[in-house]
Amino acid sequence: MSVVIDSRPRKVGSVLRKNIVVEGEYEDKDIETDKTESGTQTRFGKGSKGKCSPSGMIQKCIKQIIIPNHKPKKRKIKLMDWKKYHRLNVIYAFIDDLERDYPAICTVTTIGKSVEGRDIKMLKISNSNASNTAVWIDGSIHPREWITTAVVTYIADVLVKNFHNLSNSITNKDWHIVPVLNPDGYEYTHTHDRMWRKNRACYEGEYGVDLNRNFSYGWGNNGDEGSSEEPNNVFYRGPAPFSEPETAAVRDTILGSTSPFKVFLSFHSYFELIIFPWGFKKEPCPNYLRLLEGGAIMARAIYNATGMTYKVGSTKDMTYYACGTSIDWSYAIAKIPYSYMIELRSKKHKFRLPKDKIAETCVEIWSAVEHFMDYVDQE
Repeated sequence: MSVVIDSRPRKVGSVLRKNIVVEGEYEDKDIETDKTESGTQTRFGKGSKGKCSPSGMIQKCIKQIIIPNHKPKKRKIKLMDWKKYHRLNVIYAFIDDLERDYPAICTVTTIGKSVEGRDIKMLKISNSNASNTAVWIDGSIHPREWITTAVVTYIADVLVKNFHNLSNSITNKDWHIVPVLNPDGYEYTHTHDRMWRKNRACYEGEYGVDLNRNFSYGWGNNGDEGSSEEPNNVFYRGPAPFSEPETAAVRDTILGSTSPFKVFLSFHSYFELIIFPWGFKKEPCPNYLRLLEGGAIMARAIYNATGMTYKVGSTKDMTYYACGTSIDWSYAIAKIPYSYMIELRSKKHKFRLPKDKIAETCVEIWSAVEHFMDYVDQE
């Protein structure tokens, strides 16, 4: 089967609206950069930039109340492509335009609000067949991992534009795609601190909760070895499971779905791994071999596409303890049988994957997803 992938930039937000303030494009510059470029699953590190306080929040709110004294400028047309990293407004306009251009299969919903009040948007791609199973895909739960959002939007673009030519193992599923799960943090990495990992909640005068330590299953296990109770730590798990609106949005969307979820894919960077439960204990999860085989299918597809080698195994086997992760929760509580965290490129460049590597990374991961769906349906 041949799939046509349109790599040409497309206009997004083509319906111009007045009174919309658009934040400008951002190139990867060293703006207030944390020099510690540790990995997604790095063992140590503290990373709260600045202190937070009620008075500071009030001042922030005051600054946001602006009385316009001139006619607002019209919104500029932005181009969506996979040649550079894009800001949140461009990404959201992109999925909104997919809904507008392909209304028969696309629906955009807001599944929740972030700590700072930003929309957490989800694109659902479906032929509306009642017998469909569901797939979850998310990016930028850790916002400094920009390549994840690029890959997730690419997958959405390929799915939508080629939907009627794709195999039944693709079209018989309801695709739930969240390109930016942590919108506050994502914007913060573009405007203040490129290496920011957490959300922007404030606890005990410190900013941020590691959202991938805030899910309920295994939350707080193993003391400081799998997460941290200290608000100034980059792995701070929050005061309670699902204390953060971003993780609660994932929980409520999945548990409230009428279609049973069969696949959960959360994208991270930069270790070039395909990992699955458990993260909070050493014992193998039920159906370990099935998950290992599914991961191997994806790794083989990646290698055949670009020659890149991704290793496969459980979180604890491939890295170390990680407690309160989304895939442990999706596997154990949401009962999603194929739950994976895919660590994208690159070991060489860490979080600063060059723009000229985006497209190649997207191609290899689409190949992995496509082949994996065939495997899922054969089981």
